[in-house]
Amino acid sequence: MNKQSNERFNELIEYIENNLCEEINYNKLSQILGVNEYTMHRIFLFVTNYTVAEYIRKRRLSMSALDLLEGKEKIIDIAIKYNYESSQAFSRAFKTMMGFLPSEINNHKNNIKFFSKYELTNEDITAEFNYHIEKNIEFNLYAIYMKTTIKNCHNQAPLFWKENLNKIKGKSEYGLLEYDKTCGIDDAIYYIASKEKFDNAKKLYLKPSDYLVFECDYMGANFLYEYCSKIYRTIIPNLEYELEDLPDIEEYLPNNRLKLYIPIK
Repeated sequence: MNKQSNERFNELIEYIENNLCEEINYNKLSQILGVNEYTMHRIFLFVTNYTVAEYIRKRRLSMSALDLLEGKEKIIDIAIKYNYESSQAFSRAFKTMMGFLPSEINNHKNNIKFFSKYELTNEDITAEFNYHIEKNIEFNLYAIYMKTTIKNCHNQAPLFWKENLNKIKGKSEYGLLEYDKTCGIDDAIYYIASKEKFDNAKKLYLKPSDYLVFECDYMGANFLYEYCSKIYRTIIPNLEYELEDLPDIEEYLPNNRLKLYIPIK
């Protein structure tokens, strides 16, 4: 991110910190970044490697652990304080994260999994990319897919390609990453696709959209994950465009070249 977008993201984090005991308004988070809610969710995921909901949950549970250690409040009061409907719901969430119940905290003082407030580092500030905009592109493809998550896709997608490479060999090659529609959870779908029909593939149509198009040398799945992450950290927050609810698209070209299409409004 550049200095201005860095400041906006820090302001978003501060808003969350100041409202851990209140209802956190996603629309307000979007306004702070100056984008729509869908774009905010995707930026947040790539910057922090957590969904907004996951980040808020971990921060609330971490702060509740400090309150429990102080021993000044009842468990039910702490549960309500951090927006849980009941002590039972709070205890389940707490045990899932910490590995023990809130009532057992004095026996596990050295085992608390405290999730710290996110802080941007200097390496997040600058990055340079060459890109252009292509307008009103539609994709008519044939595809097979697997269910995955944003975090695991760069590990699972290469295996998926390896298992199915013979089906698509000699044809145009595309990879598509479809996000959860709200980005509220980390679920995703990854497609192997081609303009030409291949075994077990079904038609996949993407409506016309404008795209930010980046081109680079492809150096593996981990490289692609980092490349996309840097785009979402440094480019997307500084543009006037918002993200369209369509998959990001990888087009694999000869000589290990890659075109990456990010849909925008």
